[in-house]
Amino acid sequence: MRLVRTILALALFATIAPPLVAQGNDAIAKLEAERARRPQNVAALRALGVAYYKAKRYADARTVLDQARRLEPKDGVSALYAGLSAEALGDLTSAKAAYNAYLSVGRTRKVKNEIRARLVSLGREEALAAAKAAVANEARISQTPGSPRTVAVPPMTFSGTDSSLRPLERGMADLVITDLGRSQQLTVVERDRMQALTDEIRLSAGGGVDSSTAVRAGRLIRAGNLVNGAIVQQGTNLRLDARIVNVANGVIGDAATVNNSMDALFAMEKALVFQLFTKLGVTLTPAERQLVERRPTNSMAAFLAYSRGLQARDDGRFEDAARYFDEARSIDPGFGAAVAQAQAMQTSSASGQQATATTIESSITSSNEARTTESAASSGVIRAVEPLATTLTRVAADVNPSAATDAVVTTSADRATSIAAPTTTAPPTRDPTTSTVPIDRPVSPQGTVTIIIRRP
Repeated sequence: MRLVRTILALALFATIAPPLVAQGNDAIAKLEAERARRPQNVAALRALGVAYYKAKRYADARTVLDQARRLEPKDGVSALYAGLSAEALGDLTSAKAAYNAYLSVGRTRKVKNEIRARLVSLGREEALAAAKAAVANEARISQTPGSPRTVAVPPMTFSGTDSSLRPLERGMADLVITDLGRSQQLTVVERDRMQALTDEIRLSAGGGVDSSTAVRAGRLIRAGNLVNGAIVQQGTNLRLDARIVNVANGVIGDAATVNNSMDALFAMEKALVFQLFTKLGVTLTPAERQLVERRPTNSMAAFLAYSRGLQARDDGRFEDAARYFDEARSIDPGFGAAVAQAQAMQTSSASGQQATATTIESSITSSNEARTTESAASSGVIRAVEPLATTLTRVAADVNPSAATDAVVTTSADRATSIAAPTTTAPPTRDPTTSTVPIDRPVSPQGTVTIIIRRP
């Protein structure tokens, strides 16, 4: 009897499965026809791109969605699915760029939280993959010299009796990277990329490294110049030294040096950076100089906690890193870098391992923004770029959802851009107190928006 049931079940599946596949292909065919009819219509391109993604045609999806984004850069759904498609294709750089675009223009808070967590993981994966590829292709990469305008800054080296200051190796290098990056004339290698490459070299060398490791890493990362820095404790004073190393030939330039009390650490870093700009032949604009002169924090305690967080993160101690970044943020709430790192680590520790392309896509299905993707699954209505009033209504519904937000909002733009297709309408919501009589009382959406205008 069990065998008979199994055979019947398989026969039933065989009769159902082909129509389901045909239905999906038919939906894509209709969307492709609509794209051919209106090749510059963002809504048609977006719907087709989403349909391609759901059909696992990731290359086709990215091509169509990128076209939609060029036509309408503020379309969050196109950016989201472009990121998902790029990630599925293994292009982590493009995926990160598209996800960051969604953070700027997207409307669904839950999706943004998932993306922030995913970006932390993608950053690590991208840096590690690039490092592995560079070491594997070292013979070829080494033959191509880096641009002299591309600069890498490895961690500084600390020497002194107070070991609690050792994390400044990471923190000071981070400040130098940020400040050198203020100039439009320089391309500064990201700290995480340099650290990942150094770690990969260490692994390839069986755990041992020598003084040439930083230069080797700089060559593999195609930097033309390397900034080798040192922090020397001299009683209650600190001395900062930095030398520019030509990666191609290993020639070491003259040292940039500043010396002052520990309380003047941030002023010392600025003086050191200005010397480095001069040695690199960079003339700053007044606006760039003003940006360099900004101090991220005035609290030595906050900066030390931040530096410990960088050290812990480099060592893979992510829980410790989150605690240190949060400590830095608590000491100085205006320390932007500490706030950003604390938020990233907290989001990552809360859901970082679970934040995947699948969870990102599922997060959007419960929001009003998901309505723009319905046509891709059913070949139904293709929504155009909606008017401001509708956008405000949907944003308010995301902030203060109600039972009525599940109703489909149809605008004149929707009607003008619809594709003829069978649609189904959900039954109206019936008020419980009148369920026994033929009177429908749909629930009215209610919400409160508080606008605070501060007196200048």
